[in-house]
Amino acid sequence: MRQQSLPPLSIVFAFLSLFVTSSVLRAQPSGGAPNEPTDPPSVSAPSSSSASTTKVDIEPAIPSVGKSTTATKPGLPLDALNGVLEKYRQSGNRQAEAHTLGAIAGSYRSLRQQQRALELYQLELSIWRELGDKDGEATTLAHIGDVYREWGFPEQATRFYREALKTYPVPIDKAEEAAVFNNLGLAYFALRDKKKCVDYLDQALADYRVKQDRQGEALTLTNLGSTYAFLINDPHKALDYFQEAITKMELTNDRSSEANAIQLMGTLWIKLQNPDMAVQCFNRALFLYSRLGNVQGVASVRKQLNALGEPETVASAR
Repeated sequence: MRQQSLPPLSIVFAFLSLFVTSSVLRAQPSGGAPNEPTDPPSVSAPSSSSASTTKVDIEPAIPSVGKSTTATKPGLPLDALNGVLEKYRQSGNRQAEAHTLGAIAGSYRSLRQQQRALELYQLELSIWRELGDKDGEATTLAHIGDVYREWGFPEQATRFYREALKTYPVPIDKAEEAAVFNNLGLAYFALRDKKKCVDYLDQALADYRVKQDRQGEALTLTNLGSTYAFLINDPHKALDYFQEAITKMELTNDRSSEANAIQLMGTLWIKLQNPDMAVQCFNRALFLYSRLGNVQGVASVRKQLNALGEPETVASAR
C-alpha cells in the first residue's frame, strides 16, 4: 500500500459534479455568455407558501434523463426561437407559444441567466393557467424550482417542486413524479436535511422502477450514493449504490453517466483513505471520458490524479 497524504475533499469537489438532475421538459442549450445576477427577482410563489430567499451554495449539476415535449425544433439558437415565438403569437397559437417560451427559458438556464429564465417561465406559467392545462402548469412550476435550486436557493426550490406535485393531474405520470422527487432530494441535500433527501430520492427510485426506466433508476442510485457518501457519511452503503448504478449503466450503455459514477467512487475511496482504489477508478473514468471525447471530464480526472501524485494511465475497457 502506498503511503502518501491525500488531497482534501474541497480540492476533489472543485473538479467534480456530485449529482445528476431529472426533468420531464428540458430545452436544448444554445450559445452565449453567462450573465448571472446575485439575487433572484420576484416571481409568483406557490399558493401554499411564500418563497424564501436564503441562499445556500450547492454543487453544480449536470443534465439528466427526461422527455422533451417542446413544440420547437431542438437545438435552435435563441434568435431562431424568438422568431418562432413571434410567429406563434401572431397566429394566436397559445399552446405553441407556451412551449416556445419554455424552450427559450431553458436556453437561458443553460447560460446561467436565471433571472431571464424565471421571467420567461413565469410567462409560460400564465399561459398554461389561462388554458387550464394542469400538466403544463405543473411542469413549469417544476422548472422554476429547478432554476432556484441551480441558483443556490434550495428552500424556494422545494416550495415550487411541492406545488408542482400538487398540480399534476391525477393519476400523475410516474416519470414526471420521479423527476420532481429526484430534484427535491437534491434540494434537501443542499439544505442538509438527510431524512427528506433520502426519502425523496427513494421515492424517485421507486417510480423509475415502476416505469422500468433503467437510466432514471441508475442516475437516482448515483444520487443516493453521493448522499450516503457526502451527507450521511456511510461510505460502505454509498459504494453499494454506486456499484449498482454502474451495473445498470453498463446494461444501458450509458458510458457518460458510468464515467461520472466511477469518478465519484474514486472520490469516495479518497475519503476512505484508499488511494490505490481511487487511482483505479480515476483511470477507468479517464478511459471512458477519453473515448467519449469529454474534454472537461478528462481534465477533471487528470487533476484528481495529479492531486494524488499519480500520472494518469488510460485503462483498457473491461
